[in-house]
Amino acid sequence: MMMKIFKYKVRFLLFLSCLFSVNADAQRQADQTPELKKASREYTSLHYPEAIRQLKLILLKTPNNIQAQEMLAESYRLIKDYELALQEYQKLTQHIPVKPVWALHYAEILANNQHYESSEGWYRKYLTLVPADKRAGAFARTNTSTFNKNKGNWVVNFININTQSAEYAPAFYKDGLLFSSNRPTGSLTKQVYLWDHSPFTNLYLLKSLKEINVINPDSLLTLAKNKKGHQFKFNDDDTAPTSNDTKNLGSYTLSIQKDTLHALLKKNVHPFLLSGKVNTKYHEAAAAMFPDGSIIFTRNNHFNGRTQTSLDGINKLKLFTATGNHLAKLTEFPFNSNEYSNGHPTLNADGTILVFASDMPGGYGGTDLYYCVRSGQGQWTKPVNLGKQINTEGNEMFPFLDRKGFLYFASTGHAGLGGLDIFEVELKEMKPRTAPKNMGYPINSAKDDFSLIKSEDGRLGFFSSNRRGNDDIYQFNRAFQLIILEGTVTDAITRIPLINTKIYMRHQDGTDTLQTDANGKYKRELPLEMDYELRANRPGYIDKLSFVTSQGITVDSVIRRDIKLDRMQAQQQIVLKNCDSLKKVFAVKNIYYDLDRAEIRSDAIPALEELVYLMKKHPEISIITSSHCDSRASNEYNRNLSLRRGANAKAYLMTKGIAAQRISVEYYGKTRLVNRCFDDIPCSEEDQQLNRRTEFDVILKGINLTQLKCY
Repeated sequence: MMMKIFKYKVRFLLFLSCLFSVNADAQRQADQTPELKKASREYTSLHYPEAIRQLKLILLKTPNNIQAQEMLAESYRLIKDYELALQEYQKLTQHIPVKPVWALHYAEILANNQHYESSEGWYRKYLTLVPADKRAGAFARTNTSTFNKNKGNWVVNFININTQSAEYAPAFYKDGLLFSSNRPTGSLTKQVYLWDHSPFTNLYLLKSLKEINVINPDSLLTLAKNKKGHQFKFNDDDTAPTSNDTKNLGSYTLSIQKDTLHALLKKNVHPFLLSGKVNTKYHEAAAAMFPDGSIIFTRNNHFNGRTQTSLDGINKLKLFTATGNHLAKLTEFPFNSNEYSNGHPTLNADGTILVFASDMPGGYGGTDLYYCVRSGQGQWTKPVNLGKQINTEGNEMFPFLDRKGFLYFASTGHAGLGGLDIFEVELKEMKPRTAPKNMGYPINSAKDDFSLIKSEDGRLGFFSSNRRGNDDIYQFNRAFQLIILEGTVTDAITRIPLINTKIYMRHQDGTDTLQTDANGKYKRELPLEMDYELRANRPGYIDKLSFVTSQGITVDSVIRRDIKLDRMQAQQQIVLKNCDSLKKVFAVKNIYYDLDRAEIRSDAIPALEELVYLMKKHPEISIITSSHCDSRASNEYNRNLSLRRGANAKAYLMTKGIAAQRISVEYYGKTRLVNRCFDDIPCSEEDQQLNRRTEFDVILKGINLTQLKCY
């Protein structure tokens, strides 16, 4: 059967800065044989299929040739044949000493093949070799199972615009979809890219999103194969058997020529080549639309009939704007260069902010994300790097700005499931409000997932992935409820909105930070089944704590939490000034309970007696009892159980002479676990015990001293 044809995509031109360490090592070898020199030339010219063929022949004769092994492993990695890359890196890393780049790439390839435990080990190995690489530390610390916790949030489906060729980089365009593809254009082409012998890509337009339908490609192809009298021919790679079935074509590959999937679907969906002067014989891809219908897009360094290369002979990527009738007027982006690549543009709603990927000098890694701004139809400002919280030592690319201020992008440098993963981060004045968040499975997979776009309401979107081998476009639909937390922070007396107030949202995975706007308002979308402790903080005011949860919400909801802050008085300033010492004086221990019980245990008596002594000695304090359960049993049952626990703790204190009005009871069920012992997660009884507790907060001068942050 036909040898596997590897699909090159425009995105990997942006990776070229990663190659030259291997290239340089290969070129510095003075003792190379003529065969190895020839293979090295193919490799350094990015002609990977031919380099692979020659390197395999060399390794048959000299199996321990490290130079050949290194180039072969890297060639397989760069053409995304992860299984063969894994085999070669396994062999390569047996050599001592292990180069740092071998350890890094082996860790990445292991993740691509879902060997996450081994991958973590090799990231740790790389970290010992390159301690300054923050990316390796993040991957080594990450538990990949956390990326599956929201797997029910999205429904992902294969759609009918895909073919056996590559389809990727979707972009909304008017009522339809703009995307990139190297599908046949009606006649065979001699323009193929020697990276992997695949055709160059063009921009296609589907006029209406209504033409898009969800399909099951495997079922569709199986039905076609089993249908009597069908006109299609099949073998294991969906190509017609021929006498030349072990050879590559000099133009389109057999799988593209005999594209059964496209033949089955083309009657119901009608994308066409984008008109105007956008498409050429080279790569065009990854575009974004301005409000007036003009576009900014990615192309090889080819303009006005002239093709240029960098000083090292690489044809880089550039950004171009297509305007006017039929997109016939092309303008080059003013910050293009022959020496580095710019590509993958996205625009905000009014077309005044541009975000793009580039490997220009001065970045943090391979490719970084940059932004430019302009006023009206004016000139773009000089590109600004989006910073180290977004950009890493790896590659960040394929950004998308939504209307709510969220940036979505693909990255190999943030911890993920393997290859490119898609991340989201909220921006405030083009600065990230929090650390980027991995969107998790099923948006991400062990393969490359990238180029995500979302509709205005966030319920539907598209992204690209090579999880089936080829780059394809997938549709995703929100399968969960939209839960919005919003509110206004005001002065408790004057009711004046308090702008720039920080709201810290503590949850099981860390703490997120919000800030009120010019009207004192804040707003945040909440994930399902998450509990938050909110703490509003503003200089000169007393922090206010509250609690919010999305547990058990089954419909689209808005949770309103208006917060009134009390201005700090002189006596409260004294508490704040002496925060550390007062917290030591009024420290109170937790008490714990047996499973499914609310009775006060004997081991809780000493802690309660200490609290009684403290409250009698300091009649100016009051307390809040906060009672909790482990995750076993239902939400409603655990709420009632935690209420009984709090009531019993209060009753004990009252029997010792503490006035009822000095004791407030709060109960939270299983919504505030101190560890990750969630439903159906195996946990030791010792870990479960930590959740069955009552905590005591001391209130002094109107300040919750227990929860007070000392500054």
